[in-house]
Amino acid sequence: MSALQPIHALSLDSVQQQAFIKYYHGLPEKPPTTVRIFDRNDYYSVHGVDATTAAREVFSSVSNIKKMGIEPNKLDYLVLSKGNFETLIKKLLLVRRYRVEIYVAEGSVKSNDWVLRYKGSPGCLSQLEEVLGEGLGVSEENAQCLMAVNIKTDTMTKGRLLGVACVSVYEYQLSVSEFTDDDLLTGLETIVVQMAPSECLVPLSDNDDYKALKKVMDRASVTLTKLKKSEFSTEGLIQDLNRLLKFKENQTQDANAFPETRNDTAMTSLAAAVKYMSLLSDNTNFGRFRINTIQSDCFLHLDAAALSALNVFPELGDNSHSPSRSLFGLLDRCRTQHGKRLLAQWLRQPLRDINLINERLDIVELLVNSSQLRLQLYDDHLRRIPDLQALARRLTRKKANLHDCYKIYQAIKRLPALLQCLAEADHATVHSALSEPISELNGDLDKFQQMIETTIDMDAVDRGDFLVKPSFDEQLQSLSEQLEQYQSAAEKELNKAARDLGLDAGKSIKLEINPQNGFYFRVTMKDEQNLRGNKKYTIIDAVKGGVRFKTNALENITEDYVNAKSTYEKEQDKVVAEIVSIAAGYSECLSCLSQILSRLDVLVSFAVAASSAPHPYCRPVLTESLDEFILKDVRHPCLEVQEGVSYIPNDVVFKRGVGTTHIVTGANMGGKSTWMRSCGVAALLAHAGCVVPARRAALPRLRAVAARVGAADREDRGQSTFMLEMIETAAILRTATPDSLVLVDELGRGTSTYEGCGIAWAIAEELANKSKCFCLFATHYHSLTRLASLHPGVIVNSHAEASVVDQQLVLLHRISPGPALQSLGIHVAKLADLPDSVIEYAEEKQAQLETNLYELETEETLEGQKLVTDFLRKCKELNESIQSDDEMMKEIRKLKQDLLKRNNKYVQSVIA
Repeated sequence: MSALQPIHALSLDSVQQQAFIKYYHGLPEKPPTTVRIFDRNDYYSVHGVDATTAAREVFSSVSNIKKMGIEPNKLDYLVLSKGNFETLIKKLLLVRRYRVEIYVAEGSVKSNDWVLRYKGSPGCLSQLEEVLGEGLGVSEENAQCLMAVNIKTDTMTKGRLLGVACVSVYEYQLSVSEFTDDDLLTGLETIVVQMAPSECLVPLSDNDDYKALKKVMDRASVTLTKLKKSEFSTEGLIQDLNRLLKFKENQTQDANAFPETRNDTAMTSLAAAVKYMSLLSDNTNFGRFRINTIQSDCFLHLDAAALSALNVFPELGDNSHSPSRSLFGLLDRCRTQHGKRLLAQWLRQPLRDINLINERLDIVELLVNSSQLRLQLYDDHLRRIPDLQALARRLTRKKANLHDCYKIYQAIKRLPALLQCLAEADHATVHSALSEPISELNGDLDKFQQMIETTIDMDAVDRGDFLVKPSFDEQLQSLSEQLEQYQSAAEKELNKAARDLGLDAGKSIKLEINPQNGFYFRVTMKDEQNLRGNKKYTIIDAVKGGVRFKTNALENITEDYVNAKSTYEKEQDKVVAEIVSIAAGYSECLSCLSQILSRLDVLVSFAVAASSAPHPYCRPVLTESLDEFILKDVRHPCLEVQEGVSYIPNDVVFKRGVGTTHIVTGANMGGKSTWMRSCGVAALLAHAGCVVPARRAALPRLRAVAARVGAADREDRGQSTFMLEMIETAAILRTATPDSLVLVDELGRGTSTYEGCGIAWAIAEELANKSKCFCLFATHYHSLTRLASLHPGVIVNSHAEASVVDQQLVLLHRISPGPALQSLGIHVAKLADLPDSVIEYAEEKQAQLETNLYELETEETLEGQKLVTDFLRKCKELNESIQSDDEMMKEIRKLKQDLLKRNNKYVQSVIA
């Protein structure tokens, strides 16, 4: 049976079913995003609406749902195997971001004596590690992270004071921040993008602050969990931190010594997170955690809209498995799991320190230019490195076994060869950033290597068994000798049986052993006749593989052997526990080694991705100067690798005094959005320390990349396209500075033409003149191209080239200076195969509307000019006939009112 096939129905009679239904309906009310699962020993059950949720997630169908009980109290249920259960848990927590409750029976599963044993949520998976294993909280893109946020009123500024805390159990890290934010919580959104929490805890509230916070979390697809305000109390927090935090040798064992604990609001959030995750209930957490301040300004600011616009990560639910669908997918050539997680972190947290960026670029450039070194690291060394971060955590939690210790041993054993490979590069940055720290850790781990070689039976490893050497322990040695004696006695019985039956020992009759039957003999079916009528032998079974049988003497040997083996295994378990306990002392070194090797893995991944591209990448030059931002022949890295695509590169040039805002016009599908995205991606890659897909890249150290690209309604959140773009644009206007790159595409389409044009005009001027940022502003409002003449040296026009040849639209995908002469929308409609009749009518209507608009504008202009001239003539006559200023002003007001009564819109706008 497949792991994803339904199994048998509930083994409950009608009375027991009715009793369970009554119990189930008596449980506390829950939201539909929480799923309750009942552990029935050898299978699991899900009930009510949860059964429908589970059936759709596991089987993509509700046909497996059954009903229990009798009318009118019937209840839907679904039975799950262990494989189904594990699939469901992972989908609910890691994909759907739901919460899970697992109930376990205290006594018999038929007695309805259930207790809630395990709870899990997207940001708190530690309890479920007991059920599903250590790797549940880790995906390719990030390790499990829980965030808590508390918002108070800043007594100084009367603004919003935010206290933020993030807990990563997997990395034993507590991160906090306290800051004043605006009403859109743009600072919080930056931190959310950088930290990538799965879940956020907030105090129970429905005020405006909560609504703003919910919008931020919705945009980032973070599960929001409301807690009682009392959960955000710091009472007892310092004592808890004293137990959780790792103090240095000579450091005062008091959490108050850390400056982070002085941030009162942040500490309320940390208190809620510590309680929610029950960190104090697991003593393996004691003395492990570090606390630090979230340094968001050290990284390039990105919001959720920018991540989406630049396709940094795959869209949630994207099962296409095409690497080029996202920047992460394109760059992910990592050979280790911790390398994949670090790559995702680097893309969420691009650096702003030019020295640190150049350190990464030094190594990537070396690897791109040295194919031998790159391939050695990629093919020979890194692919053999296990997930040392996960293994170190297993050691810390005393959950590791001999196989885990052996995997660590293999990784350590490879370090000298890896160091030799790096040494051949003869590169100063490689030596200081990689070789030297790896060499130091290799020395620290030397005793771990010696311990494994002394304790693990390497001959058994070759057979796939991970056992302690018998010679390591006197008791084990004695028991091992006994087992060998029993093995020898069984082989003597084999020889005896072979002589008795006239068979060849080891060939036509064999001695075998398994956990169910212990020692037994086996002969082929054709030799089965030798056993007939012989009462010395007891047949166990006859199957296709032969006949299995035994003797009384062999059964006695088996009994002694099983007892001795059981004692051996118990004794070995004690030794293994001791080995793991000693090995746990090396977990800190292993975590450090994991960080360095994952760093190397990502840098190699950058180099492999660049070397595999259709055209060369270049090393970007970053400067402190904000005078210019230049990309020559820049390409979009994801699009250029698409099959059948011949990518046309373009330049992006910003210069202070020449133009820092481009108004970009041109036909639909002409390449405007791709050009803008390629610019944003190049900026992100450069700050992440990666080479970029361009011939030349010289750009300033940026503070932020912001984007308003694409249009999509969010009906489930009550947000239209226009509302979404206004929200995103408002955030950009609040935060854009001269060291920001802003990408705006097709703003104002969700409202009337004149209103949309007016909004786009105002925003473009605001970004150009007040924010003074580097901005690419794509639009179909051709009126905006007049901004270049109104703001010379600041705003310039660019357009996507296109031409019409024989009534056919040819898109050149080339960006050139100057405005587009026409939108060519009807030609795009032709490409989409709209009916000819519709196209012809559209052309007629376009011509008619343009003519009417011109005539209307001409008529109103002439009438307006005539009325204004007449008004001015009468004013002049009044000036000549009336001496009193007050009287003259009174008469002028009468003239003005008389003109306004004519209800001429042009006159109202000019004279009013």
